[in-house]
Amino acid sequence: MPDKKTITVRYPEREKLLSDFVRRGRQGVLFVETGNRLQLAEQVVVEVEFPGQKRSFRLRGKVVARRRASRELPRPPGVQVEFSREEDQTLRMILDHAQGKEVAFIDRGSKRMPCSFEVSYRRDEDFVKEFAEDIGEGGTFIRTENLFAVGTDVECRLRPPGYLMGIKIKAKVAWVLERGPEKGMGLQFVFETERQQKKIRTLVKKLTDRQT
Repeated sequence: MPDKKTITVRYPEREKLLSDFVRRGRQGVLFVETGNRLQLAEQVVVEVEFPGQKRSFRLRGKVVARRRASRELPRPPGVQVEFSREEDQTLRMILDHAQGKEVAFIDRGSKRMPCSFEVSYRRDEDFVKEFAEDIGEGGTFIRTENLFAVGTDVECRLRPPGYLMGIKIKAKVAWVLERGPEKGMGLQFVFETERQQKKIRTLVKKLTDRQT
């Protein structure tokens, strides 16, 4: 699976997002200010940040329009990104937050980077092989049909490119997405040693450097 480009948009005033967002039928489209040269129909990941509330969200979508900077009008360059129906739950949470509504958040201790590498994990005896969809210093998301209950302890081995022996680490199921093609589990790492934590931090930095 090719890596998707990540573009970040920050809203110091969260209400500003509402003016950048347009609903088209059941699809959502957000204007994202960026100088990156993105192609129409290119798959991207949009990191929406609300620094005032210390909240961030991640959405997958595709570029449906581009806008260049204009000398005549004081408008910045950027793209319009359309989000699929599978992102409705996260998108609804973002819009509720922008409107000032109370939202039940799932806290994450670190920013997540999109990725695709094998993860073996088990709760009891047998290992199951799946693929990580994103990773941060505090955890990872695995797309899988084999869902465990929130709070379940699992043993994992991450196998990113360049790590022949993989990274062995324990984790806890932090949240579960039960519907749609993005069905899977969010795992929170449980570090037993400082060395484990350093390995994950190094891995995330390598992924970040590769995508910037």
